[in-house]
Amino acid sequence: MPTRTAPEIELPPDAATADDHRNPRRRRRNEEEPFPDVGLLLQPEPRHELDKMILHAEVKTDILAGLRALEIRADLDRIWNLSAIQPQEGKCILNFYGPPGTGKTRAALGIALRLGKPLYQVDYSAVISKYLGDTAKHIKAAFAAAREHDAVLFFDEADSLLSKRVSTGESCSTSINQNRNCLMQELDRFDGVVIVTTNLFENYDPALLRRIQRHIKFRIPDASMRRELFALHLPNPDRVQADYAVLAELSRGLSGGDILNVCVNAIHAGSTDADPEQWQVTQELLEREIRKVRKAKAEHAGEKGKNRRMIGFQPS
Repeated sequence: MPTRTAPEIELPPDAATADDHRNPRRRRRNEEEPFPDVGLLLQPEPRHELDKMILHAEVKTDILAGLRALEIRADLDRIWNLSAIQPQEGKCILNFYGPPGTGKTRAALGIALRLGKPLYQVDYSAVISKYLGDTAKHIKAAFAAAREHDAVLFFDEADSLLSKRVSTGESCSTSINQNRNCLMQELDRFDGVVIVTTNLFENYDPALLRRIQRHIKFRIPDASMRRELFALHLPNPDRVQADYAVLAELSRGLSGGDILNVCVNAIHAGSTDADPEQWQVTQELLEREIRKVRKAKAEHAGEKGKNRRMIGFQPS
């Protein structure tokens, strides 16, 4: 008779199990303990300006439309009496989703710069805890810090906090669902700008979707954008001997982040001569770095397929 193994279930990192709940040494009971620091306060720089970003036109249009709604709020109230249905004047929640390396984090910094605010980037290693009540407390701390610093609140790669709630039949359901509910309540109360990003939009809890004003999809750059990205990331054209149109074709399917890595690595490879005056970046160096990125991506995709775990009963 074939043997059966217990189904393998992957739990979110903030899943507190029944054993965690029962062990008093694993819980913090001091309600007077001040909020911990759960993020990093970043000051945007001029290089983060939205106008300098190479994005698809509809992405930039959606971002600017969201910001304009904040800038003309007084007129919206006067003409449309918007406060009757949306009383929080500074509220704006944006979801950036799409492949990695397409500019989501850079756009968040650009928005903060445009608003004249710092960016409070949440640190998941400080927020997530399997101990009962801690994650919810840390979520509240993130919103409190954003209020204190009058900052744009930024949840980068937010899948672990925004994933779907689980059935009450699971032993960890209490902690997971409490964390999701806490986050949604804080989003409802926060009168400011929140940006969440993800590569896995489908994992979001459905109840979160209505709380987000704009869902903005970031996509891989097209050929003309790739040409611009090579020109942008090779800032001394006098020392570059390359055909950007050819490079754009060879880099089809690569993200902006990939192209940045190609250019930086080519600059390093072209700067090995003892005389810095001889340093230059050539077409050959850039094409070689493109091949390296493509190879790494192909090997990653292959390993990911081979190592995919089977969930449930396994035949003997």
